[in-house]
Amino acid sequence: EWFKSSLKRLNNHFRPTTHSNDSPTKRESKKSPVRSVTKVKGSNGKMVEVLELESSDDEDKKPAAKRADEFDDHAIDEKEELEDNTAQEVIPKSKAAFKSNPFYVIPSVLNSKEVLHPDARKRICGVFKGELVYRRSDVSTALKAKQWLYEGRKVKDSELQKAVKKVKARKKPKKQGFQALESYGITESAQDEAIALLDEKKDASEDDNMDNLYGIWQTDSWTPPYVSPSDPIPTNEFKNVEKDLLNPGLTHMEQPRLAGIARKLGIPYAPCMLGFERHGGRGTPLIRGIVVHDHNVGLIREASIEWESHVVEKERSERRKQVLRKWKRLVVGLLTKERLEREYGD
Repeated sequence: EWFKSSLKRLNNHFRPTTHSNDSPTKRESKKSPVRSVTKVKGSNGKMVEVLELESSDDEDKKPAAKRADEFDDHAIDEKEELEDNTAQEVIPKSKAAFKSNPFYVIPSVLNSKEVLHPDARKRICGVFKGELVYRRSDVSTALKAKQWLYEGRKVKDSELQKAVKKVKARKKPKKQGFQALESYGITESAQDEAIALLDEKKDASEDDNMDNLYGIWQTDSWTPPYVSPSDPIPTNEFKNVEKDLLNPGLTHMEQPRLAGIARKLGIPYAPCMLGFERHGGRGTPLIRGIVVHDHNVGLIREASIEWESHVVEKERSERRKQVLRKWKRLVVGLLTKERLEREYGD
């Protein structure tokens, strides 16, 4: 009786409520939460009815995933809102405010490597104390031709003679140690002629102490060229390979003592420069490992394993000889002491 009353209350609890204004069709469309009733035999031997309820409809209540077009609409709305904010942004009234303003800039606050895009004059926003006001989005960083290679870009050949900006080059550190004077062994008149010749060369090469900078619009996407197994390993003026500019077809191997192994096997290689280390304010190149062709990597690794085993065996043999030498010295010393005590002792 208790189970029947509990079952009845449970059915009443899950029975959907009806309202007078609900239509019969709407009431019929609502399903009962009870899926099925099964009778099973309980532990006391009596038959018990087991209710199987419908699964929860929490999943139906979850918000549907946003479609791709909804995300696109949201991005477009954000872009339009940003453009509206830019249009409504007031132009700064002080030169210091232009340095940190995210929307406007004037040429006098740009640093030595910042330049304006050539089309920036088409989007002039105003005038500030005689200077044209440009958009901050038209400002980009200009780099040297070699620095663009590290960014995956290369200056166009037609733009090499059209540097967008020139800056003073950093002075090279003076060589340490004794430096012989070039004036040794010449007369005073010949020295005056040499000085005059140097002055003429200095006037003709005023740009030697300047670095040419190029804008991103003067570059194209670039990747290092592929090096085939029959091609020589390309190196820089210092006869090494920079890891940041490693060509496809080459592999950097960082294990120690590989240069000697490659030299003995006759395999072409080049030292690899990982970067620069600072020592006393000066940059020192960090050379570690070698660069070889891809098809030689397996051969060098096998030779390295053999060489390491040979070195270990050789060190073990040397250590064994050293131990035997020390034992021999100890035994000879003890025998000598015993002989001296026997012959000259009391």
